[in-house]
Amino acid sequence: MWSFSPILDRHLGSASTYLVLLLSLGLVATWFVGLKITSTSLRRRVVLSLLRIVTIALVILALLRPTRVFVDSKMLPSTVVFLADKSRSMTIEDSLGGKTRWEVLQRMFADLEPALAEIAEDVEIRAYAYDVDAVSLPLDQGRIVLPEQADGDQTDHGESLRSMLREEDGKRLIGVFIAGDGAQQTLEGNTAAAQAAARSLARQNCPLIAVSFGQLRSRRQARDVILETMPDNLSVFVKNELSVSGTVRVSGYVGQEIPVQLIVEEKPGKPTVVATTSVRAEEEEEQLRYELTYVPEEVGEFQVAVRAVPQSGELTVSNNELPTFLTVREGGIRVLYLQGEYRREQTFLRRALAKSPDIEVELRTLHTRNRDRWPVRGLTELFQPDAFDVYIIGDVDSDAFSRQDLRLLRDTVRDHQAGLIMLGGWHTFWPGGYQNTPLFGVLPLAVDRDLDDRGRQRFETFIPPDLHLEGPLRMLPTKRWGEQSFIMQIGEGGYDPNLWRQLPPLPGANFFRGAKSTGFVLAETERGEPLLIAGEPGGRVLAFAVDATWRWAMRGFVDEHRRFWRQVVLWLARHDEIVKGSTQLRLERRRFPPGAPVAFKAVAYSATGGAVADAEWKASIRLPDGTKQPLRLARRGSEMTGQFLQTEKVGEYVIEVSASRGGQVIGEAESQFLVYEKDFELSGATADPAFLASLAQKTEEVGGRVIVPEELPRVLRELAEGAEEFETEVTERITYWDRPWFFGMIVALLSLEWFLRKYWRLA
Repeated sequence: MWSFSPILDRHLGSASTYLVLLLSLGLVATWFVGLKITSTSLRRRVVLSLLRIVTIALVILALLRPTRVFVDSKMLPSTVVFLADKSRSMTIEDSLGGKTRWEVLQRMFADLEPALAEIAEDVEIRAYAYDVDAVSLPLDQGRIVLPEQADGDQTDHGESLRSMLREEDGKRLIGVFIAGDGAQQTLEGNTAAAQAAARSLARQNCPLIAVSFGQLRSRRQARDVILETMPDNLSVFVKNELSVSGTVRVSGYVGQEIPVQLIVEEKPGKPTVVATTSVRAEEEEEQLRYELTYVPEEVGEFQVAVRAVPQSGELTVSNNELPTFLTVREGGIRVLYLQGEYRREQTFLRRALAKSPDIEVELRTLHTRNRDRWPVRGLTELFQPDAFDVYIIGDVDSDAFSRQDLRLLRDTVRDHQAGLIMLGGWHTFWPGGYQNTPLFGVLPLAVDRDLDDRGRQRFETFIPPDLHLEGPLRMLPTKRWGEQSFIMQIGEGGYDPNLWRQLPPLPGANFFRGAKSTGFVLAETERGEPLLIAGEPGGRVLAFAVDATWRWAMRGFVDEHRRFWRQVVLWLARHDEIVKGSTQLRLERRRFPPGAPVAFKAVAYSATGGAVADAEWKASIRLPDGTKQPLRLARRGSEMTGQFLQTEKVGEYVIEVSASRGGQVIGEAESQFLVYEKDFELSGATADPAFLASLAQKTEEVGGRVIVPEELPRVLRELAEGAEEFETEVTERITYWDRPWFFGMIVALLSLEWFLRKYWRLA
């Protein structure tokens, strides 16, 4: 059968035929005209005409693009696929006679050889072994050659089925047999891909037949202790208490005390158990919570681990322990933030201080809804000397505290040099009644008898306007004290008067009459009303009339807001004179499985706490074998980000970064992380026949089901006998117009005509 596809047929459709006709007529017309005007003998005219006619005919054929189409019928062979689980969970001895699952699977395939020989002429046999992927198995004289041992470290049914389907694409599958224990043992534990592959087989009318091995153990039989969770990034200030908590799953050890230990490698190669607790399961399988505490005495980074002590009868103990790193920092500033009700200020303030690794903030909320139980009990220990370095009192009424607690706080500030700042609000300073408390003695505020008499703000009553300044208020440093104060240096390069005028105005503030004789005003409104007053009655104290600096951050001045509050805390803690530039390296996680990407961020800070956006960076990583590799960094605003992908080796890695500007080193930092290998295969190694059954059920309408090993030869024969011959049409197309010899003929004819015309001296 012939078919034609004229040139430009795709664009012009049937009109392309007319185009070819017009071109053909044009070629014939030019030949006819040329024949008329050529003066030569009849014999020469005949020769030239024949050459031109043949050439035109070939060109017309090329324009029509004829194709010879051959249609034939072809029988497609049927294909049966076997998938054999070769993961290490198949080595568990839980079959009859104490045999392993793998031994039973090998016996099944040996018994299958006669059935395979019977169907070999009519059915193609394909076999795969699978763990995280499917690998094709050879056939030796019709016998499936299995691997010598089951040694796969993980089992991924989804990827294995998809890999098999890719290899067998285009074939007529009449059955897929999957033989294994059904345990999906991967890092993600996702079974969606396997379900999707089973549905794909159903669309091909191919049954998935499952053969399950191993026992679905009862909870009593599955004796195992698994340490499931622990934090993978620990950080604490030196000599502060560290709390490490997580969960441990106990199966089959009802009523037994199982010790859980915190192990710290305080010296290289010498792990020490520093804390121990115990868990006790009351049910056959139970998830229990543990908590361990530890007070580090030295600064540095230490490798730590939480371990559930191995118990007799556990199948594997590789899942009893989880490692990570502990960072112990020096010079941490402990801040206690006392807040009455939720305010945006405390959210943004804590967020700003959280950017500083050397500042630790603890929030205590004294709810006004509980004021019938005021004064609050249990605050005494918080106000003890050395309990905290800095105290922040937000919008909390003085009635929330007992006079004894406020007296203790006053003494801690005055005699033990703790820092204190009180923020503005509806129930602080005079509205909160602090003028009648022992704490007022350390506040740097001038006594105002008029405010003492009428300044108390009671709950759910009218707010006197003369107790507050109405906004908008622009906060500006005072010339005498503010411009020189460390607190007010919030610009990238230090004090910037224009920057303060660019900050969004504040909606209001508490009214201050002024500073006492020992105090000094650091900031005021444009009208000269004091907003921030400092004093040093022993420790350092600030009276801050506002509680809406969060507006600065909301309007885009995030760095300035953070610098301000960091410098407030540093000044209160007397750390303003020892502040140095630093480099911070952050890893969200410190524990990774092999092959996982490791992302990190690095930031350089100036002496004022601002991020140095134009710093020059160097980064490298030290591998477990001691070799070093350079790392590439990418700039993201003021931060540098990086990623390391080659984490196949198990062990300890160290990322090192250094930042400099103008040839001067700003700081260096390093951080460690671990790549550890978890035994997924033998962790909770009970078989899961229900999962294999769920895959087979996806193809139930076309014969998918679960069988026992003894049924396999019979089911295989039934599939082969029931397979209908499948005939398909095979179309073969042969073209001539696009062959080199066709083009050569046209060139040869034109060349011969040109030669003859020249030889006969014709035009």
